[in-house]
Order: sequence, then C-alpha cells, then structure tokens
Amino acid sequence: MRNQILTVHPLKCWMILGVAVGFFAVTVPALAFGLTDDDYVYLATSQDLQISALDISPKEQSRLHNLIADPQTANDPLARDKNVKDALEEFLGHQVWEKAHPGQLWDAPKR
Repeated sequence: MRNQILTVHPLKCWMILGVAVGFFAVTVPALAFGLTDDDYVYLATSQDLQISALDISPKEQSRLHNLIADPQTANDPLARDKNVKDALEEFLGHQVWEKAHPGQLWDAPKR
C-alpha cells in the first residue's frame, strides 16, 4: 500500500517535501543560535570584553545577539552600547547570585 501511494501521487509527495524544506529554511536562521562573529567583534571593540570572559547561557547569548543586532538602535550606537552594557550587568548579577546560592538557579521558582 505504501508503494502504491508513492507511485500514484509522486508530485504531491514532492510538493509536501518542498514545503517542509522551505519552512525549515526560512525559520531556522531566524532563531539566531548564540552569538555571531560580528557580535564578538562588537563586544571586543565596544565593550572591551574578551571572548573567553563571556560565560553566558544560550538564552542570554540569544538575547545579547538581539540587542546587538536591534534595528531600532542601529543608527544610535550610544543606545545600543547602553542596552548591551545593561544586559551584561544583569547576566553578571545572575552569575553572582548563583555562586552565592550553590545548586540553585536565579530564575528557578521558589520552593
């Protein structure tokens, strides 16, 4: 039966496959996994931050990437620098809290 479906409707199968591939090709780049090379260059030049010193979670990396690439601050480097600096301070605060409370996460629900 399975072979019969493929031989009867090969065009339909190819169209479904094409739609699925197109969907993933469009949506996956929009997820912005981590930081790009340009982000690291920005952090090294504007924030004087070394790549090895940046120890943040993937969620924080994504947020930082979005702040660096924010089109609303593209023409205002001072605003972008402030937003990125504020986010980095927040991330550092999370790390300090987690070191002071071993075994707990700053965003975990209270028990």
